[in-house]
Formats: sequence, C-alpha cells, structure tokens
Amino acid sequence: MRSPLDPAQMFAFEVILAVLLFYFIYLQLRRLRYRRIAEDLGAEYESQGLFKTGQIAGSSNGRKYRIKTRDVAAYKSSSTWTTLSMGCLNKGIPLFLLGRFFKPFPNWKFAFTRGDIKERLLVADVVLQNTLVSLEEKYHSQVQCLFQEVTLVDSELLKKRSIRVEIERDAVSCTMRGVLRNAAIARQVISLLAEVADRIESAPVRQ
Repeated sequence: MRSPLDPAQMFAFEVILAVLLFYFIYLQLRRLRYRRIAEDLGAEYESQGLFKTGQIAGSSNGRKYRIKTRDVAAYKSSSTWTTLSMGCLNKGIPLFLLGRFFKPFPNWKFAFTRGDIKERLLVADVVLQNTLVSLEEKYHSQVQCLFQEVTLVDSELLKKRSIRVEIERDAVSCTMRGVLRNAAIARQVISLLAEVADRIESAPVRQ
C-alpha cells in the first residue's frame, strides 16, 4: 500500500511543523516577557489568547497608557512593531513625526499632518480626504517649540530612525520597530509621552 505522503512531501510537512512549533514557543516566551514587564511597571497584562502577544495597560501620573505589539506581514518580508499610546486631549492639528524628523532636529521632510489632496485621475479630479500631507511651514515654529526641550532630554530615543510619534485628537503614541525588551525602555517612552501630552494640552498646534 502506497504511503499518503512521499519522502519529499513528508520532509516539507516536518519543516513546516517545526517552524510553526518554533514560532509558538517564541510567542509564549514573548507573552511571559510582557507579563514580567507589566509587573515591573505596576501595570496589568491583558492576555488575548495563546496565539497573540497580549497587551499591557497601566497609568502614570494620572494618565492611562497601553502597550501593544503587532506582527506585520508584507511581500517577501515581515516586521514587528510595538506601540505605546497615552490618553491626551489635543485641540490642535494632528501630527505625525518620523524618526528622521529628530535627526537632525527639526527635519521638516519627515513631519506630517492630515489633510486633503487633489489628484488627477484620467479626466476627473479626485480629492483624497483625511490623508497624510506634509506639514505646512506656518506650523513649523509651533511644532519646534513643542519638541525643543523634549528632544534635548530624550535625544537618543527620538533619533532612532525606526520610531514614529503620532499626536491624534485623543491620544499621543510612539511606535518603535521590534518587540519591547524591558521595563526600562517602556518607562522612558511613557515619560516621553507624558511630557508631550502635557505640552500639547497646554499649547496645541492650532490652525
């Protein structure tokens, strides 16, 4: 009687199984690390099942924050990103600053806000609403003042090219490439977000 799988198919099956098992074990170790980080921060670890990293939720000086990590699959590659977000009431424009904005500071090529863009499509004009657009020069002085002191204190963190700082209507967040390594890094980012949140609430970048 012929085997359902020939040797080549069996080898491929075993390789796939080994990869899946390795990733599952890696994911459980990541979950364990996040539990320990949450404990060190005095925060709560929120499990989202065995096949997800889970989240960390806590508060610092009266401001709630959340830490979550996601794996992003792309064509021929994949990457992992960790986002730390904190509640913030922003009455000004939203801001999106890539890591190169801070190296050298300020590099306005990497500063954006939301707006509308008109594109020509065949014979008609199409308006793309609420998309990322370059920050206009009229906002430069306000944004520079907002981050001047913050940049001096957290220069090493902000100068990483794989970092992104976002200021939306109700939150400020910092996204970094990779998995959160330890509580010390988390505390540094949380402190940065708290400082930015205080500044944006007291002096929002207005139109």
